[in-house]
Amino acid sequence: MIYFYDIFEICIALFDDPDLSREYYENQALYQADMREFLMVGRKKFNRPTAICNKLTEMQDAKGISESGDGEDRDTYELSEDIPYPADKVGFTYAINGQPVHATYNAEDNTVTFERPVAVGETWAVSWFYAGAFTADFSTCFRSDFNMDAIMDEIKTILAYATVSAWGDKEVGRVIEVRNILTDHDFQMYSPANSARAKTEWRNQMNRDMDTLASSLGWSILSTPRGGSRFGK
Repeated sequence: MIYFYDIFEICIALFDDPDLSREYYENQALYQADMREFLMVGRKKFNRPTAICNKLTEMQDAKGISESGDGEDRDTYELSEDIPYPADKVGFTYAINGQPVHATYNAEDNTVTFERPVAVGETWAVSWFYAGAFTADFSTCFRSDFNMDAIMDEIKTILAYATVSAWGDKEVGRVIEVRNILTDHDFQMYSPANSARAKTEWRNQMNRDMDTLASSLGWSILSTPRGGSRFGK
């Protein structure tokens, strides 16, 4: 199983966008939801080795819930609904009076402890989002003597690059749209052509890196003794 959360943890190091960094640290639930959308598009860019890619159609659905309540001069509150997923694979967002705060979720008793007591008259809120997972048994693609942990790490990294590439596609389209609606006067103050070029080059570099990683994965498997005996194209 490959949790989408693990893929998105790799993604954040590949981005160079302050808005996404802010979302990652302040609104994890939204970050997980946004990245899932791009993963669903990007996974189609991962098209080899086919024995692995064909497994990427088997996945869990996403689920997210928000809860809120009135403060009672204490820092810990029990959620009304259990979270039926591993807590370390779920994105949590916490707030007091609508402002992001730090908090900790305890899976044993389904409680959230905020960084400070939530006073009477204040409102606390918790949002969580489970993005899902690829559920296929990837071990059936390989012989039993393969290092599955190393292979799974490589697959997660390739999927992270594919996710980031899909985000780059949207960014390139957005910049080009802005360029098309700007007036001549706007061009004197802003260079959308340079911005579009930079975004395109960055996205293309992500694609090249992804292709290199996919090729490396294929060769590392096929170069082992009897490498292709249980491995697809």
